[in-house]
Amino acid sequence: MEFDVVVVGAGPAGSVAAWAAAEAGCDVLILERKAEIGVPKQCAEGISVRALEKVGIEPQDEWISAEVERGILSLPGGSKFEVEVEGYVLERRVFDKWLVVRAVEAGAEVELLAHARRALLEEGRVVGVEYEGEDGVHEVRARIVIAADGIESRIGRTAGLVPQLEPHQICTCAQYEVVGDRHDPKAFVIHFDPEQIPGGYAWVFPKGENRANVGVGIRGSESSPGMALKTLDELVEGPLSELVAGTPVEVNVGGVPVCGPVERTYGDGILLVGDAARQVNPLTGGGLNAALICGRIAGEVAAEAIEEDDTSASFLKRYQDRWEEEFRDTFECAREVAEILPELNLEEVVEFLSSAENLEELLRTSGILEDVWWG
Repeated sequence: MEFDVVVVGAGPAGSVAAWAAAEAGCDVLILERKAEIGVPKQCAEGISVRALEKVGIEPQDEWISAEVERGILSLPGGSKFEVEVEGYVLERRVFDKWLVVRAVEAGAEVELLAHARRALLEEGRVVGVEYEGEDGVHEVRARIVIAADGIESRIGRTAGLVPQLEPHQICTCAQYEVVGDRHDPKAFVIHFDPEQIPGGYAWVFPKGENRANVGVGIRGSESSPGMALKTLDELVEGPLSELVAGTPVEVNVGGVPVCGPVERTYGDGILLVGDAARQVNPLTGGGLNAALICGRIAGEVAAEAIEEDDTSASFLKRYQDRWEEEFRDTFECAREVAEILPELNLEEVVEFLSSAENLEELLRTSGILEDVWWG
């Protein structure tokens, strides 16, 4: 088999990339290791209005669980800082499939239960993917491979672009979806407690119909096996009990890269996107906004490369140039804040934020809130 573009991973980044490339006329194949797209979910499911607008996606009732109007920063002593925001909480299992359907309608093909093993290389150039399907091991050739295969990215590693993650570069996370009626249906909450949640934070995102996502992320260097879920249980019974109560109907655990993007997200015949490229906010761990926007850019650049018959690294570098124009300052600022955060007196920070005249309006109009709250 041979395609113009092979996308490895049918998460939001990969699906949007496939959609954009197929829409531009490329022959596209999506390889997805799971049996069901969008399951299990691995995020709090929040997305900003701006991100959807940026990639040209109209909000659909079928995958919006709740509209969010406020973001609240809370601390153990009861201090809070509240701002207005514009966003949604998604139903990721529906949203992710919806994106793949759009890619298929544009002409892409999809193969499920396809476990990517490695990038195929010829003289240092990526020329395809080796994967294990239901009926054995296969090779598929491609003029461009888009690696959207998650935090460990076998494709990115075997192509020599993705280094091994160290514990301090990861947050270990645990999340419940709970059914109860105590949370604010129009606000999400970010809760900091450096003692109980070292190097991380907890969150509550409303999902409508008396549901909410409540979770916690802890810096990997401060964590141990099972610690994230244990801490989440303690938070739900303690500091977060006034914000969320109910019965868990789903539990998810996993890791999030918080080291910032890899040095190069392109090479001869390859692009990296989403968690595979570690395009995740180093402060918040938020990656869905970046996944959609960078995925769109990756698909567009891949299509341009096919049209120009130039899949060299020098041509594909324009992908990194474009996504860095969108996110470079955000990621650099977030990394700097993450480094100094352990030294800050958060009570004093919240007091300053709450008392500074017109600060909320300044933050909102500057776009900083989009970066802080949504990643």
